[in-house]
Amino acid sequence: MSNYIVTNIRISEEDYLRLKEEAAKKRVSFSAVIREKVSEKKPTKDFANMLLSLNTEWFTDKDYKDYKRSRVQLKKRARKYYA
Repeated sequence: MSNYIVTNIRISEEDYLRLKEEAAKKRVSFSAVIREKVSEKKPTKDFANMLLSLNTEWFTDKDYKDYKRSRVQLKKRARKYYA
């Protein structure tokens, strides 16, 4: 079992009732449903790749390649600096 942190959250009554109903249907605790919902969408480590997946006009394949190239250059400079 993981170590859990006890906290308080504020949600609408509508959300509370919906989540309580879901917990009852699944026969699990309300907390278990909340933990499940929170862990469903973990942040992506590659933010640029996430932006690319949105298929927007303002972040294109070229922008992604430029971003990756600049990250590589930055890492090289950082290694040289800290070496």
